Amino acid sequence: MGRPERPVAAADPALEKLARWLRDRRHAAGLTHRELARRSGYAFSDTTFSRATTGTRVPRLPVVEAYARACGAPVEHARGLWRAARYAAYRRRHPGADVPRPDSVYNRDELIHALRQLYHQAGAMPLDEMERRAGRHGELPHSTLHRMLAGRSLLDLQQLDAFLRVCDVTGGEWEQWCLAWRRVRRRHEVLRAGDRLTRTLRAPTAPVPRRLPAPTEPTGEAASAPPPVALAMPLFRRPRPARAAPRAPVPRA
Repeated sequence: MGRPERPVAAADPALEKLARWLRDRRHAAGLTHRELARRSGYAFSDTTFSRATTGTRVPRLPVVEAYARACGAPVEHARGLWRAARYAAYRRRHPGADVPRPDSVYNRDELIHALRQLYHQAGAMPLDEMERRAGRHGELPHSTLHRMLAGRSLLDLQQLDAFLRVCDVTGGEWEQWCLAWRRVRRRHEVLRAGDRLTRTLRAPTAPVPRRLPAPTEPTGEAASAPPPVALAMPLFRRPRPARAAPRAPVPRA
């Protein structure tokens, strides 16, 4: 017999729901925390599993998934409860936060804001964890995610697909987000083409240099005639003035 568990001390209903669900799954399986650790291959200790159900803070997602898997409970449901608890904590810090509808997104800034809110709604897991869950190496780099969340770049369509899969967005909602991305991309390309045209029209035009007509080749007799010989002309020199004759000395009286 282990020591009795303390009552759940969660101040948030979503966190309390997660903690109670985990406890109920363990009690239904008839397992102790040590047995949970053994069933999980000691990926986490019995102390970590015990703290996950106290309700003092939201546990990490891998802990919740390992807890549910060891109890034979549905992991998808556990992941949904974890996301709800994380999003509730985020909403307490940001009361006005909400995920915009994809069909209301029309420009780049709106799309980045909407994906940022979707990231928090999905639990805001660490970026390297999202990269690992995306699958293949480089499919969703955490550095690219960081730039997108900071508003410095936009995901391409393949990266958006991986992002939505990690956030468990599927079906019609997945299609709506892809349509929003295509709409924003098309608008961005049109605006960029308009900016290039405006810069071209405003650029000062350089004067076109006049071209002298090309010399024509002589034909007929002129073509067979020898080229004219330039005559040497003597240089013209200005004559020097004549020197005055020296005066004779005047005899003295």
